[in-house]
Amino acid sequence: MILDEKEMKVKEGVGQVLGKNVERTDAKRKVEGKTVFGFDYGTIAKKRFENLIHTKIVRSEHAHAEIENIDTSKAEKMQGVVKVFTHEDVPDVKFTTAGQAYPEPSPYDTRVLNEKVRFYGEPIAIVAAESEEIAEKASEKIEVEYKELPVLLDMEEALDSEVEIHEGGNLQDEIDVEVGNTEKAIENSDVVVDREYETPIQKHCHMEPHACVSRIDENGKLFIESTNQVVYHVRRILSKIFDLPLKDIRVKSWEIGGGFGDKQELGIEHYASLVTLETGRPALVYFDREEQFFFSRRRHGAKLRVRIGADEDGTLNGIHIDALSDTGGYGTHGVTVSSNMGTMTLPVYTKHCENLKFTAKVIYTNKPPGGAFRGYGTVQGGFALESAMDELSEELEIDPVELRLKNAIEENMLDPISKVISEGGKIIPREIKSCGLTETLERGRKLFEWEKKKKQTRKENDSKKYGVGVASAMKGSGVAGFELASSKIKLNEDGSVLVTTGASDMGQGLESVLCQIVAETVGIELEDVDIISADTDEPTFSMGTYASSGTYMEGNAVNKAAKELKEKILRRAADMMDESPQVLETGDGKVFMKENPDESLKIREVAMDTIYGEKKTQLEGFGDAEDIISPPPFSTHFVEVEVDEETGKVEITKYLTLSDIGIPLNPTAAEGQIEGAVAQGIGLALHENLEFDEKGCIKNPFFKDYHIPTSVEVPEIETELIKTYEPTGPYGAKSVGEIGTVPPAPAIANAIYDATGKRFRKLPIKPDEIIEKLESP
Repeated sequence: MILDEKEMKVKEGVGQVLGKNVERTDAKRKVEGKTVFGFDYGTIAKKRFENLIHTKIVRSEHAHAEIENIDTSKAEKMQGVVKVFTHEDVPDVKFTTAGQAYPEPSPYDTRVLNEKVRFYGEPIAIVAAESEEIAEKASEKIEVEYKELPVLLDMEEALDSEVEIHEGGNLQDEIDVEVGNTEKAIENSDVVVDREYETPIQKHCHMEPHACVSRIDENGKLFIESTNQVVYHVRRILSKIFDLPLKDIRVKSWEIGGGFGDKQELGIEHYASLVTLETGRPALVYFDREEQFFFSRRRHGAKLRVRIGADEDGTLNGIHIDALSDTGGYGTHGVTVSSNMGTMTLPVYTKHCENLKFTAKVIYTNKPPGGAFRGYGTVQGGFALESAMDELSEELEIDPVELRLKNAIEENMLDPISKVISEGGKIIPREIKSCGLTETLERGRKLFEWEKKKKQTRKENDSKKYGVGVASAMKGSGVAGFELASSKIKLNEDGSVLVTTGASDMGQGLESVLCQIVAETVGIELEDVDIISADTDEPTFSMGTYASSGTYMEGNAVNKAAKELKEKILRRAADMMDESPQVLETGDGKVFMKENPDESLKIREVAMDTIYGEKKTQLEGFGDAEDIISPPPFSTHFVEVEVDEETGKVEITKYLTLSDIGIPLNPTAAEGQIEGAVAQGIGLALHENLEFDEKGCIKNPFFKDYHIPTSVEVPEIETELIKTYEPTGPYGAKSVGEIGTVPPAPAIANAIYDATGKRFRKLPIKPDEIIEKLESP
């Protein structure tokens, strides 16, 4: 691939603003408290709209039941109550809330409000009133008669039960794919590892809860102002539900105070739209923290069986992953998350092995629905595979790092499983065009002093046990065959530019990196780039911010648009300078002669000439991008733990990550993404798990009971970026947002085993469970 001059500079680390630790464009306004988040806009709306309707969502008191009667008369007689909505007042349209490309792979299995409830706390009514207080009091007067049904909380029990959560049974979907002859390859191996693992239901715990304001705007459009990662998908789903043309719906996202996939969903917008369309008035719907736990999505719980066959020298012959995935009461994201348990994990160790099998069952239970969550299935599959690899290394008496190095996929290889399955369903064989996996293992082994730490022993009379662990992972950059992003850039008369993109920044720094790409490509200062994002009435489309697609997809789109704008600037400048565009270049806000940089024009001068000169025109650039390969980033984590055998407490004493994300366009921002992902991975490994009573009610829907890692429990994380060049990415970049969530849990579990000699195959690994195992024979 031939690189242009600017791409080569970024690759070599001498770009103008790319590859450098520049200050994020959103940093100042957020630190100064000037940012308007979607939840903040709810507060603003209370002052802005005198006729604002306040709402209260009424929750089911059963996990599985049919509503035989719902009496809203007492509530509706209260002064200040505008209307109470039940299943009888909503469109008879089934849909999926999953914010995915069309046609959605998730089933159409829900309505705005359902007559049959399938999880404890499911919304059964919406009270619309003149104040929050009235809405709250009115909700308490609603009387509901239920026909209770058996509650199925266990996946295997639900699979075998004759009680149907949905018509047609409790098996929502299943997967059965294979390349090669896996069974034969495993049977003919010298050593076979056959183990079962389990991952919990984890909550996103972003700081900003869901919030939404809907209204009819001055043009008669249904206008939704929300906090959402997928505004165009939300518009499409609302159009289906309410039978409205797309042109009559506008969805805009204010800035997002964290999403992690929880806002890749129609989570709240349909409730607000229902109220507004019925009353003609603005409506506010938002969740408090308890409601956030009950109403929004969570990571799918899973049980996985891994079978690996290998020769005595460590060469892998066959791998079979079999998964049971708990999609909860509805199937949103169920099959695609489950698909990733295999598609994003099986290829990691296929240097020699092309016998791969993946089977999965996606199962309805009477738990709250699963959804998109950072790592999207790879976390579950990665925990199982990386734990099994360590167990295999022990059987073979081969060092865990050596076993991984021997089998790690490499550049220019073909991902074998991509020949039969992908996340989205389209079969697109994937060539690995950039891969630094072996470098992450080799460099990490040296930096971590792996061999030395593996040999360390516990001191006499010391209750602390020490151990080290390692785990690797791969992910993707968007969803191959489904993603589309577009961008439009216009040159203002002062030489600054305005960028439009359809994607949301949910705190990960997307806005900043897009502005960096534009500044680098056009040749202007970073402060001369402004951006508008996530508004369906703007002229550019985007599938949204999910699947680690932000930098890769939106970056490619804005880069293409910026290149077109740059070409137009060069042509205009060439006319002004009486030169050929081919001898000109841009940089530092100027157009200059390549052979004589002192001979130049300011881009501002060119811009003024286009607007006010003799041949007036608006200089613009347009770019779109499609994902055809989803290039994977790679990562390896090394961890050292200290286990107190008296208390069972696990302390992480050293943590090292090495990641191949292509060319890091803003290294500090990339490192921050990785370190934040590690914190979530530590939560999954040691702390987090939604707990349910026998009725299916969440027992710990508050942060005082649902323990996420604090600053005390997250260690200092050493992060190193291994540079590769991804030819399909903007300036050689791949994704970074999700890859860091995958290795922490297996690396920590492997380290705990190294310390204690006890293997933990179920997460989270809590102190009382450690004590129990240490005391057992």
